[in-house]
Amino acid sequence: CEYVIDKFPSSNKRTYKMYSLFSIPGSCSMAVHIILNEAGQKVTLMPARDSNGQNTPELMKANPRGQVPTLIEGDKIMVEGGAIITSLCDKYNLDLMPKDGAARAQALQWLMVCNASLHPAYSRTNFIRRNGGSEELVKASRAGAQAIWDQIETHLKANGPYLCGAKPTAGDVLLTVIGNWADKGVYTYGAKTKELFKAMIARPAYQKALKDEAVEYKAAA
Repeated sequence: CEYVIDKFPSSNKRTYKMYSLFSIPGSCSMAVHIILNEAGQKVTLMPARDSNGQNTPELMKANPRGQVPTLIEGDKIMVEGGAIITSLCDKYNLDLMPKDGAARAQALQWLMVCNASLHPAYSRTNFIRRNGGSEELVKASRAGAQAIWDQIETHLKANGPYLCGAKPTAGDVLLTVIGNWADKGVYTYGAKTKELFKAMIARPAYQKALKDEAVEYKAAA
C-alpha cells in the first residue's frame, strides 16, 4: 500500500510504502532496517525465529532458505542483503550509494567486502562451533575475520574517515552492524574503525533501529 503523510507541504510531499522485514535483532537484517529508516520508509519487523529458535513458517514461506534479511513489499520478495541495500539506495536516491562511475564502483566494492567477505568469516566460525569443531579451527577462522578488520583499519587511516572517504556509504552501515556481533575481546578494532562506528550509530536512522530492535551497541567503546 502507498500513502502520503499530510504534514509535509504540498510542494514537498513524501510518498511512503509499507515494508515487512523478516529480522533477527542486531543481525545483518538490521542494516536493511537502517537503510529503510534513512529513506524515511515505514517498516514492520517480522520475527524470523520462534521461541525455540526455529525459523518461523512465515519466513520459510517467503524464503525457503530461511535466511535474513528477507524483505517484502506488497507481492514482491527480495533476499540477499547486498542486493536489497543497493536496490533501496537506488530506489530512494540515497547518498549512501553513488549513482555511477568510480564512486559507485568503490561503494559497491566495500559493501561487498562486508557482505561477501566479512560476514561469511563470522558465519564460518559459528558453523565450526555449532558442529563441534576444534578450538584450533575456531581460532583460525577468527583470525581470518581479524585480518579483514586489520585491513579496514589500515585503509581508514589512509583514506577515511569512512570506507569511501569523506562521506558514509552503504558499506559503512553494514560494517557497523557486523562490528557489534562479537563479544568484547574476541576481535580488536583500531581507533579509526571505532570512530567510524561512533559516527554511524549517531545517525538518527541507526538510533531508531537500535531502539526498535532493543539492541545495545558496544563495539564503539
